[in-house]
Amino acid sequence: MMRIILLFLLFAFCVQENSFGQKKLFANRKVIDTNLVLPPAWAFGVLYGGYTDQLETIKRIEEIKKHNYPIDAYWIDSWFWSFNDKGKGPSKYIDFIADTINYPDRQAMWHYMQQNNIKSGFWIWDCVLETGNETAFNDFKNKGFFKDIYLNTNSWHNGSRSTAMFQNGKEETGTQCGNIDFSNPAAVYYFKQQMKHFFDEGADFIKLDRTSDISTCKAMFEMSQEFGQETKGRGFILSHTGGMETEEYKRYPTKWTDDTRSDWTVEKPLISFNDWVPKVALKENIVMFTDPAKKTSTIPFLTNDLGGFDMGKTTIPEEELYIRWLQFSMFNPITEVFSQPENPTANLAWNYSDRADTIFHNYSHLRMQLFPYIYSYALRNRTEGKHMLGKFPEHMYQYTFGDEILVAPVYEKGAGTRKLFLPAGNWVNYWTGEIVNGGSDLIVAAPVEQIPLFIKQGSVIPMRSYASSIEKGDNKIITLHIYPGADGTFNLLEDDGISNDYLTGKYASTRIKLFEKKKKTNLLISKTEGFYNGMFTERTWNIVVHTTKSPDRITINRKPVTFGHDETGKALVFSTGPVSVNKKVLISIF
Repeated sequence: MMRIILLFLLFAFCVQENSFGQKKLFANRKVIDTNLVLPPAWAFGVLYGGYTDQLETIKRIEEIKKHNYPIDAYWIDSWFWSFNDKGKGPSKYIDFIADTINYPDRQAMWHYMQQNNIKSGFWIWDCVLETGNETAFNDFKNKGFFKDIYLNTNSWHNGSRSTAMFQNGKEETGTQCGNIDFSNPAAVYYFKQQMKHFFDEGADFIKLDRTSDISTCKAMFEMSQEFGQETKGRGFILSHTGGMETEEYKRYPTKWTDDTRSDWTVEKPLISFNDWVPKVALKENIVMFTDPAKKTSTIPFLTNDLGGFDMGKTTIPEEELYIRWLQFSMFNPITEVFSQPENPTANLAWNYSDRADTIFHNYSHLRMQLFPYIYSYALRNRTEGKHMLGKFPEHMYQYTFGDEILVAPVYEKGAGTRKLFLPAGNWVNYWTGEIVNGGSDLIVAAPVEQIPLFIKQGSVIPMRSYASSIEKGDNKIITLHIYPGADGTFNLLEDDGISNDYLTGKYASTRIKLFEKKKKTNLLISKTEGFYNGMFTERTWNIVVHTTKSPDRITINRKPVTFGHDETGKALVFSTGPVSVNKKVLISIF
């Protein structure tokens, strides 16, 4: 009898109610994804890549700063190895020396980035072409470190002065190509030693091209962990989609959606492209993130070349397309800006128009302010095994970014409205403040400067002040945007952002609960649980309550507090002042 009672009590403890009033087992709520490894915190800002030499790299970063864009990282793509011939090859691909003429002082270049809180990366692939690289080729061949050798007649870095992989090549006879055996520990160790001097100079991470092979990704990622001076063991690579046959791929973040077409859709193309470019334009790129039937949608930290990689057979990339693409990209798990070298804009907004410049500035600043929200969901992906993006199988061109923000990218040229589906519950139009009842389709205004965004009532969204890089900012002052009208919770997750301590549970959790009780709105900020190195002992909570109602009074831990309104008059604003993270804070709005 006692055994039956104990079992009943255990079952009662495990059963909880979710926000929709449905019963579920506690055991099903949190499933740690032990395969999932987080990128460093800085990777959740804005990253850039380009085909620039040393002087151009510094000049571009200065231009980014001048336009008041955030920048957390910059990688130099394949011309890093041989800039003057614009990646023609095969000489230098790869010789483990790279271009010392157009990058005469790489250490100074990377030190400049470090001084600006910008992480530095460079392009690499997994093979050695013989012609022009005989010393490196024969070295690996004689040591038995190639898994195979074949005659490469592909023109990519083998005679082509274009980014087109199979066009404009002049190498009729081809050259021998050795694929490095990254399944051989001795070959991996030797490869790493040949690459170490780049990291000793100051490089931090790798852009891996040509392959998504797990053993190759593993070697490249571990190399950034072991040698990257700024990664502090967290490590970071960018690699192609693919290699997802097993969950092991999650240990080596991040992936991008390959070489996309700068067009609206491949269904009705407006631009001609070379055949080698994958048939993925903006519309198709969106579903790589949102279609549950696509394996790419399961990638935890997926990004894409903002604006599209290949601009096609045109001399003037389209401004409207670029704007719609950047709006979508800012609500990706990772955001990066890149294009083929033939694109005269380099997908930098100011090269399109003043309007694009303003829109990029506004959205990129919003992303940086949302860092506490974004990073909480990134860490939750591991602690609960729940993806950052919520999918709608019957409405694939929309998604939730986290649980609170619904995003509906515009993917049709000239569209000024957008049809979307709002799930059950009440939602707040981010741009207008209008409250809309969900459970049906809705047509909303979508002027070119706005991507449709809706916030679920009951949401608590933590933000912080803008900083031009993630590492220049901090979470000591958090602004909580509150959307009353329903009960809701948010779990603010934090760690040091750079080490692997979180893998052993070394992170902090601050649960925030919004609820209605006795005709008043309450916000309960629980004391912080857990610990990580560098954790603040106190912080200030700035509160923004999105409501047009004017309360009689507001109390913090039962003490009255003064409050005001924001510049729109549609939100209440007040502050707790500095409070200990070891004490709970109860805010009541009467």
